[in-house]
Formats: sequence, C-alpha cells, structure tokens
Amino acid sequence: LCHISIIHRTQFYMLFKGDPADQIYMEVELRRLTWLEQHLAELGNASPALLGDEPASYVASSVRALKQERECLAKRVNTKLGAEEREMLYTKWEVPPVGKQRRQQLINKLWTDPHNMQHVRESAEIVAKLVGFCDSGENIRKEMFELNFASPADKKTWMMGWNFISNLLHL
Repeated sequence: LCHISIIHRTQFYMLFKGDPADQIYMEVELRRLTWLEQHLAELGNASPALLGDEPASYVASSVRALKQERECLAKRVNTKLGAEEREMLYTKWEVPPVGKQRRQQLINKLWTDPHNMQHVRESAEIVAKLVGFCDSGENIRKEMFELNFASPADKKTWMMGWNFISNLLHL
C-alpha cells in the first residue's frame, strides 16, 4: 500500500514527463522511496522487544496524515469545482447521487489504482484543480518541487515530509 501524500504524487506526476533534464528529480525521488521502503522493512524485521510499536506508529502516522489530506481536499470540492463539474465527477467516479459525504467519497476514490495510467492522470487532474496547481493557467515550475538530499537526522523527521506540501498550501 502507498501512504504517500496524494498532493505530492500529483505534483510529481504533473511535473515530470520523462524529459532527460528531469533525471535528477527522478533519482532523488527514487532514492527517497527506496530509503523509505528499506527503513520500514528494517523496522518490520527488528525484534519487537527492541522497537515496541514503532513500525506500527510510522505506518499509522502516514495513514493518519493521508486521511487528513483527503479530508482537506474534500472540503475544497465545493469551492474549487462548479456544481455541474461536481455532478459530472460524481457520476464518472460512481459516487451515488443520494449518498452521504459525496465529496469525501469522490476524494477517497482518487489515486487508488496506480497501475491504471488513465486513473492516475484523472486523479492528478482533479487534485491539481482542488489544490490550485492549474488556477493561473501557467505551468507549474519544476524548481518548486522540493528536493531533499539529506537523510533524516531523527527517525521521525521523515514523516514531516508528507505534510510539507499541505502545510505550504495551507490545506
């Protein structure tokens, strides 16, 4: 399962299209994800007596941050999308017309199938509209994507990275 910020995923997907100049960004992201995967695997393989609930707390914290991010995005649906566009999206994403919390249901369906490129593209487009990546009509500058070459000094600081974009955008 992927518990990485959907705003981060959207930003990454929308910015980098395979241009050779993007190689540094791709390399940094690959290294970050590889480190994260290895770190969680090491925590999972360590003696439970030594760690207590640490592996579970890392995952739980990531899940909680992702849930909060989705809730913030759901709150933006009414302000960033017109009524007609919302209804079209509810129909397209199979959100029941008489259901409760339709905005949250829509947001919860985004970024759920990373192997389906059409789903990824459509999810990224919706999140970009909600966050305002495409409000001004101009392209997002790659230089705005956060590169972080340093490894976390403290075991829990890597979690702060998930919320960086959300905090920056005041979601």
